[in-house]
Amino acid sequence: MSPRAVGTIGDAPAAAAPIDDGPSFTLNGAPVVLEGVDPHESLLDLVRRNGFTSPKEGCAEGDCGACTVAIRQTFAAASTYRAVVSCLTLAGQLPGTEVWTAEALSPAPGPDGSIGDLHPVQAAIADGGGSQCGFCTPGIAMSLFASYYATVQPESPIAADAAGETIAGNLCRCTGYRSLREAAASLAGVGAKRPGDPFAARLAKPMPPRPAARVAGGGSVAYRPTTVEEALSLRADNPDARVVAGATDVGVEISRGGKRFPALIMLGSIGALRGVSRDDAGTRIGACVTMAELKSWIPAEKFPVIHTVLPWFGSRQIRNRATVGGNLMTASPIGDLSVAWLALGAEVALQSRAGVRWVPVGAFFTGYRQTAAMVDELLIAVRVPPRGIPAGSRRVEWVHKVARRDRVDISTVIAAYSIVVDGAGVVTDARLAYGGGAASPMRAIGAEKLMVGSRWDNSGMAAARAALDGAFSPISDVRATASYRGRLVANLFDRCLAETAIG
Repeated sequence: MSPRAVGTIGDAPAAAAPIDDGPSFTLNGAPVVLEGVDPHESLLDLVRRNGFTSPKEGCAEGDCGACTVAIRQTFAAASTYRAVVSCLTLAGQLPGTEVWTAEALSPAPGPDGSIGDLHPVQAAIADGGGSQCGFCTPGIAMSLFASYYATVQPESPIAADAAGETIAGNLCRCTGYRSLREAAASLAGVGAKRPGDPFAARLAKPMPPRPAARVAGGGSVAYRPTTVEEALSLRADNPDARVVAGATDVGVEISRGGKRFPALIMLGSIGALRGVSRDDAGTRIGACVTMAELKSWIPAEKFPVIHTVLPWFGSRQIRNRATVGGNLMTASPIGDLSVAWLALGAEVALQSRAGVRWVPVGAFFTGYRQTAAMVDELLIAVRVPPRGIPAGSRRVEWVHKVARRDRVDISTVIAAYSIVVDGAGVVTDARLAYGGGAASPMRAIGAEKLMVGSRWDNSGMAAARAALDGAFSPISDVRATASYRGRLVANLFDRCLAETAIG
């Protein structure tokens, strides 16, 4: 069987591209030169320094959406606008990008003081009374803007039943959201754009490839390679550098923790890390595939656990930036997607100059926020083995998250299971993965062994259920006590059994 590419954005060039030492990006149609800019500076601060003050800083950690802007980028070979939080987008990531804020949505006032026609998104918010104090309104407008123009985003064009999801990453203290949801719903199914719409016209034109670039200022430098080989060379030359993909995690370290790094290596322009392919070894997902792309490029019927988890993964603005590889490298003990990879039996590819080695996800996590990756290695891909099961068998895939709220919140405990049951109702394979039960995401291997060969019902699973009591050593923190987390581990298994057991 020959490999089949799915959603591949591009391949790494054979030779190193020339480095752009005078990089710039486009802000509301005008170039902004990044020469001398500290690569740690946020896009939010850059935008406001350049006179566009509609994006606001509400939280500085990507939760509130007040700083939302739209970035035009290539997605599945097409051009699209993506809503992102500018507070976590770093200057070092910007060369060659195209950024839009709410100021660009309608024409400037004429000489007589008259105001041109409102953009449909602005009109929908105004007609529905969706703005009160106005602090959050520009960010909401840009979230609607991205969906209004999206031709390949899974959420768009805005569907009436997804109106709430469209603005799920935007907090508003004034409106109660009803008027905003109604504004989003009023744009549902809008197919024909305005005649002569400049934003639609831009999408019809291909975006030029983003060159290798260097942004230096403030005593630090950011490198943006275009091949894995370039990235490995930079890694070897800069062992203290921080490797960055979407920056949704390191961005918080910088904005809230004041972290600074002597060098940053930005991986977002490496085409070889931006795609999904399938062959006899399984489904291979590039490390720089975003969560939004992952949802589009892998089928829900083959990966129900992944598709269930992804809406819980931050806001839409975060999913448009956060990457598969970056999420794994954070090694969070409560990473929603990490437990899904464990349940699926996935492995990660780590590449150094010596070559590539594949490591099971269970062995990749070595402790609290620690991984098996060596200092000279880059995580380049995740691979899920073939999903076939014997004839007459069925696969039970189940995932549940316990949190104060299921979206835009950190898990207290999350469980992801993949269980194969034969025609006689006997378990032939089991993977029980948990986050929040220990210092890193882990499988309940002891319980799994007791499940195999037993019937998938209450009596058959009694021993496995008992083994889950005390299977992990959770911690107590502000979200839950260790005792509560320990009880959740077993209780979630009970819930899965009640919902999926035989008879």
